[in-house]
Amino acid sequence: MKGTTLNRSPKPGLDDRIFDHAVRLYLLVLGVMALYPLWFVLIASVSNPSDIFLGRVFVLPSGLNLEAYEKLVHTPKIWTGYANSILYTAVGTCINLAVTLPAAFALSKKALPGRGIISMFFIFTMIFSGGLIPTFMLIRSLHMVDTIWALVIPGALSVFNMLIAKSFFEGGIPESLYEAAIIDGASKFQFFFRVALPLSKAMIAVIFLYYALSHWNDYFTALIYIRTPDKQPLTIIISQLVATLDTTLLETMPSEEAYHLLMEKSLMKYAVVFVGAVPMIILYPFLQKYLIQGVMLGAVKG
Repeated sequence: MKGTTLNRSPKPGLDDRIFDHAVRLYLLVLGVMALYPLWFVLIASVSNPSDIFLGRVFVLPSGLNLEAYEKLVHTPKIWTGYANSILYTAVGTCINLAVTLPAAFALSKKALPGRGIISMFFIFTMIFSGGLIPTFMLIRSLHMVDTIWALVIPGALSVFNMLIAKSFFEGGIPESLYEAAIIDGASKFQFFFRVALPLSKAMIAVIFLYYALSHWNDYFTALIYIRTPDKQPLTIIISQLVATLDTTLLETMPSEEAYHLLMEKSLMKYAVVFVGAVPMIILYPFLQKYLIQGVMLGAVKG
C-alpha cells in the first residue's frame, strides 16, 4: 500500500488547473487567429460575391459558387506560375540542405581548425550585408538575372538555420559515437551520411520546412530578378492578379458589367490565394511528427 501511495502522481492543485485551462484557451485563440484567414479565403472563394462585399460571410460560405475554380483551371498563366514555384522551391530547398547540413556538421566539431573565426564570419553576415544594389550588380555580372539561379544561389545558406543544425549536431549526437565510428574504420563522410543524418530527421524536417516556406512565399527576389513572364513564380502572378483590376476600364463600362467584372476578379483572387497555400498544407502532415520533436531542439542538454 505504501509503495502504491508513493507511486501515485500528486493531484494537481487549483493553481495548476487554472494555469492549464488558461494555456489551452490561449493556444485555442492563437490557433483560430492563425487558421481563420485561410478558412475565410476558402469560404469566400466559393461564396456569392455580393454577400462577401456586404459582409455576410464570416464562418460558413454563402451558397456554392465554383466559377472561380473553373476559370482557374482554364488560366494557363496561373498554372505556369504554379509549376515555376514548385520547381524553384524543390531545387532551392535541395541546394539549401546540401549546403547547410555539411557546414553545420563541420562547425559542430571542436577539432576543426579556425572554428571560432569561421563561425564569426558566418555570424557577421547576419548583421551586415552588401545591400540591394551591390547584390544586383553581382547577380548581373554572374549572368544569373532572369534565371532560376538568381533565386536559389544567393540565399543558399541561412546562417540562422545553420546555427540550429549546428546546435543539434553538438547536443544531439554524442561525441563518443563519432569517436567510436572513427575507431571502427568509418570515414568522416561515412559517419555524416550513415549516422549523423539518419539521427537528425527531426532537425532536417524543421530546416526543410523553413527553407521550403521561404522559397514558396518569396516575392521580392523574383520581382527583382525575373523578367520573363513564363518564368515568374506564383507569388508574382497572384500580386499581378490582385493589382490588375483596371479601374479606368471599369469607369468606361456600364455599371452592371463593371460590377460583374469586379465580382469575378474578387473570387479569382480568393481562389488563387487558397490554391497557392495548398502545397504547404499538404506538406505539413507528413512533417508533423518531426516538427513536434524539432520544437525542442537545443532546449534540453545533458
